[in-house]
Amino acid sequence: MVHLSIAYKFSDQPTRNRLEHPLVDVLESVLATGSIAQAAKDMHRSFRSVWGELKHWETELNTHLIVWGRTGKGAELTPQALAFLRAVSETHIDLERQIEQIKTRLENCIATLKNT
Repeated sequence: MVHLSIAYKFSDQPTRNRLEHPLVDVLESVLATGSIAQAAKDMHRSFRSVWGELKHWETELNTHLIVWGRTGKGAELTPQALAFLRAVSETHIDLERQIEQIKTRLENCIATLKNT
């Protein structure tokens, strides 16, 4: 079973209010480019590492993420992968307000600590 863990980090620069995971990044890039090779290039990674990561997650999640075996015809996400990306997108929308409130509260706490 795969478990979700949410963490936060301190930064001196503004951060994005989104859940980040390498699988999401890979799937979004493959969806945008239509190619594992182009996704790897855009992510400054090797084709082999992106391909290996996709295969790893297919095994871990026990589902197909990419339509495989279409040599030279680009890459296409499976309906399961598309549904996963939709769920992630909907989760980002749901969490955006709450994350902003949490960040504001913690930033205020940090400001208080710095002034003591």
